[in-house]
Amino acid sequence: MKKLMEILLISAMAIMLTVGSAFAFGTEITIFDENGTEGVGIASEDNEAEPGMVQSAAWDLEGFFLDDSNILTMVGTYNFKDGQDSSIGLLESGDVFIDVDGDARYGDIHNLLTQGNTTVNDTFGYDYVLDMDFEDLTYDVYALGADTMTITSYYAQNQGSNPWRYASGGTLMAEGVSFDYLTGLSDAESGGFSGWGATHNAVTGLDLSFIDPNISSNFVAHFTMECGNDNLMGAGTLTSTTPVGGGGMADAPEPATMLLLGSGLAGLAGLRRRFGKKA
Repeated sequence: MKKLMEILLISAMAIMLTVGSAFAFGTEITIFDENGTEGVGIASEDNEAEPGMVQSAAWDLEGFFLDDSNILTMVGTYNFKDGQDSSIGLLESGDVFIDVDGDARYGDIHNLLTQGNTTVNDTFGYDYVLDMDFEDLTYDVYALGADTMTITSYYAQNQGSNPWRYASGGTLMAEGVSFDYLTGLSDAESGGFSGWGATHNAVTGLDLSFIDPNISSNFVAHFTMECGNDNLMGAGTLTSTTPVGGGGMADAPEPATMLLLGSGLAGLAGLRRRFGKKA
């Protein structure tokens, strides 16, 4: 009996470790950013950067994911947290912009001709921004308005990657919201991106439930880095987090987690029957 209990304990620990190591970011919602020719890979954005820009893993923004709790995740081989060194200095991450009424402008929108990160009175059609702080791993949420100022990406020939960052204006909706930053992810852990031979990074825990928890709504998400070298776009549908009839509702387990737990429990049951016969 003692030996049986030891085996059961080891098996249970193995199941928990297996479940804990699986990264489930939800459904991939990446869309083609309409800048230049579509690349190859998942959503044609993996292993792709914008026309005339540096084509390497260090600049690759790969995909957006959305789970059933309206949590947004973005994945790339680009170093979201620390930025990327270049001939013009350290080029840092931007903010995450959200459009909910279908008028976001992206792709071939070369309406600005100035070189450099310019502050402009233009939201590019986006309605909200997650103002990212990668040092503290927190973000503030703003509803954008007529007084909002944003900062453009650096290179004039790549204005289709705009906007880069939020500057000022709008209405503060939430402050100091925490998010997670994961590094060293394999191709499988990142959601299947190939990574040009590099490991992947993920910014996850971006909660979009602030938009309207009572209704389902479509949205477009956008992110770029300081130079606009790559432009990451996503389109998804937010689900209502208010259950019909009121009251709480438990989140359904991920299918992969259920499969692992089911396999583990079946194995434990088999071990119990085996040792039970010997008793």
